[in-house]
Amino acid sequence: MIFDGHSDIFTDVTIKRLEGETDVLRKYHLPRLRKGGVEGGCFVLWVDPPYTSDYMKRTEQMMQAIDAELKECDEVAIVHNTKEIAAAKENGKFYILMGAEGLASLGEDIEKLDKLYDFGVRECMLTWNEQNALATGVQGDTARGLTTLGKQVVQRMEDKKMIVDVSHLNERSFWDVMGVATKPVIASHSNAKALSNAARNLTDEQLKAIQETGGLVGLNSFNLFVSQNIKEQTIDRFVEHAAYIADKIGVSHLAFGFDFFEFLSTDSMKSYSDQDTSYTVGLEDCSKLPTLLEKLKKIGFSQAELEQICYKNWHHLIQTVLG
Repeated sequence: MIFDGHSDIFTDVTIKRLEGETDVLRKYHLPRLRKGGVEGGCFVLWVDPPYTSDYMKRTEQMMQAIDAELKECDEVAIVHNTKEIAAAKENGKFYILMGAEGLASLGEDIEKLDKLYDFGVRECMLTWNEQNALATGVQGDTARGLTTLGKQVVQRMEDKKMIVDVSHLNERSFWDVMGVATKPVIASHSNAKALSNAARNLTDEQLKAIQETGGLVGLNSFNLFVSQNIKEQTIDRFVEHAAYIADKIGVSHLAFGFDFFEFLSTDSMKSYSDQDTSYTVGLEDCSKLPTLLEKLKKIGFSQAELEQICYKNWHHLIQTVLG
């Protein structure tokens, strides 16, 4: 079974419910997730363009849509710790750890983090790609890092037992987080920069810094992070990232954060490239994951190692940070 450490499915839920649809998870997502062997994942609140003109308004829309969806769907359970994961699995439910892909909605009021926590959010990135009152994303000023408020938010997250996620931060902000954090840090959906020189990927030094915190790196299937060369945006290149990162920091720090995107429009890709697709060939969606596991096995990952990568490493991190 697989835990997907980064999913934008709640964005699709919001879009469809605002258009009048209901029961979105059951209609569009749960059958395919189960076909791929995904038993749970981190589903995020993500304010995507063009809604970035009012982060808080869109975040509140998402929260309302998610709340309504979850009241309809008895096949899923929101979880906050490993005990609740175990209970969800025992009851045959798909389990969701809630995250936030950026905290621009806080503005300069870090007390608003409590509202997200009370909603169930237990994993956060400080930015998406933008620079905000807290930190600087990969499309912001390269010389700008975390602000004083941003450092306070990292400390507040740790105090509240929330997982700190450095995916989407620029390098300056990344290293600022590492200077503040005292608990395991994750990059939920980032690959190796040595294999694909994308701004969102991680240098060897960054990989090792995450390892030293006891954290995780989640392999991202978004094609541009697999390779900048369209001809190399394949499942085999994805497997190379797995082998490379495992060699650099060990299997116990490797996980999945697929960032599947095929159910959304490609508008948000325009900030990355002019490609018309977001998927890696052979990993078009989560139903293709059994093929991925076979390929990982063929290059030498043992069954025990695959179980670590698929879900045990995530469960261990959740146990360590959330309890």
